[in-house]
Amino acid sequence: MGTPASKACHNCRRRRLKCDRAVPSCAKCFHTGQECLGYGKLFLWNQGVASRGKMMGKTFPVPGSESVSGSGSKSLPEPYDQKKEATTVPSQDALVYTGPGFFLSGPLLDPLYQSLDESSRRYLSHSDATNANPFRRLVPLCRDYPILRHAINAAGALHISCLHRRTGDPCDADRSVQRRHTFALDPTDPSSRALIDALSAKQRALALLRQALEDVSTIDVDLSIAVVHLFIIFELLSPGGDEWRAHVQGALRLISYLQTLTPRRASPAALIRDTVTSDCLTWYILGSTLTKTTTLSDPFLLSGDIFASLTRAETTSYISLPTTLLHILFRACELSNLVSVSTMLNDPNIDYSGILSQAHTLLQMTKSFDAHAWAFSLERSFDSSRTLSRIHTALAHQNALSTYICRSVDVIASPVALGENTETLVTNIITHLSFVGSTDPIFVATTWPTFIAGAETDNPIYRRWAVDRLSEFWSLMPWGYVRTAIEVMETTWRLRDEAGARGRAGGVLKRESWLQQLKELEKYWLIA
Repeated sequence: MGTPASKACHNCRRRRLKCDRAVPSCAKCFHTGQECLGYGKLFLWNQGVASRGKMMGKTFPVPGSESVSGSGSKSLPEPYDQKKEATTVPSQDALVYTGPGFFLSGPLLDPLYQSLDESSRRYLSHSDATNANPFRRLVPLCRDYPILRHAINAAGALHISCLHRRTGDPCDADRSVQRRHTFALDPTDPSSRALIDALSAKQRALALLRQALEDVSTIDVDLSIAVVHLFIIFELLSPGGDEWRAHVQGALRLISYLQTLTPRRASPAALIRDTVTSDCLTWYILGSTLTKTTTLSDPFLLSGDIFASLTRAETTSYISLPTTLLHILFRACELSNLVSVSTMLNDPNIDYSGILSQAHTLLQMTKSFDAHAWAFSLERSFDSSRTLSRIHTALAHQNALSTYICRSVDVIASPVALGENTETLVTNIITHLSFVGSTDPIFVATTWPTFIAGAETDNPIYRRWAVDRLSEFWSLMPWGYVRTAIEVMETTWRLRDEAGARGRAGGVLKRESWLQQLKELEKYWLIA
């Protein structure tokens, strides 16, 4: 070990912890699974701006430096250089977002915005508008990394386009988007203009990413994964389509490669590594729930401590799906695929008793999950409303997972044979979600259990409830996957009702498996 550093590392200083000042990286960061950002300064602004005092808002040149062009100095996510001189300038909300398509230009105190074009300012400020957005930490990097700027601009522009086309009925909004893709876009329409900007920025980011991935040994892998994460968000915002799948698979390959790097390269994107890893693995598993495939890669076998990364991200994950239940859900996906493939091949050697035993085990593991202890471990209080919301959301996920496990094997045995009543499970889901209203921050985490309850039930009142809840979600966040959830639910009802009508006509009352019916369509849906 070399001579200790003269001051604490950036991570410990931000978290106000005592740093051991080990070189080249802090041992405290290593033991907590963080990437130590070291002891050097982080950024260099070549045009200084005073953020306080009498000189506030005035610029002055830095001696011996050259100005940075608006296009940025680095087109590819190169490895981060900790030795680079830097000073940080706090964001001063250079542009204030007040609603869809309406921005107020304020004093541009943050040097980031000074050299950018108007559209980049608009979309970057939109992405930087909320503390709940972990990617706002990357916004200051956009001037030096055009690939990141284009990816953030693409997601921000598409989100603004979605806000413009938001209506009370997700179906109407979806049809309007389909018309935009079918006919020429009107550049005078704010929604169309934002959509054009989104598609243009996406293409520029994709071109830079393809160029970067030609030699992964020379790039900043953390930053590349963050860019792919933004592409997935872009696809979740878009109505329909399955491009998300290629991006998720690519992200998992990069995450796997990142885990093999020794020593890890320092990266400014390391601060959101757990969030990005958690989101990508969760999307992969949720996207696998309705997919029929003979091979399903196990994300929990990736190099490194994936469980630790997922657990650390639970506090900030917008999906709020406990890691324990997520792992069980993946095992249920594997079991469902085993049943569907064996049934399709009419395999005479299928081990029915073994499959049912696995289903029983997964159900018992699901029931043994302690939602109260999990919520308390995140919030450290049983008194806060957020803790109660987490408990009810976790219990809704728990009942939805039990429903999914039952439907994974129902071509072999009914839920009753497994000791479950799925209509009771649906009632439990609805009851728990009634405690998580649209004004609750955890509301955004309830899409998947809402979908499972709606897809499972034959009760017209419960079906209406599921549509109404997803429509309420749409009115707050008009993301394309919400429209997808409603469409897939309606497809489930149509297939089941048609099969039921045929069965009654033929004197057969056996209910078809809605999960296997959806898998037979061979679509790639992601309901997050």
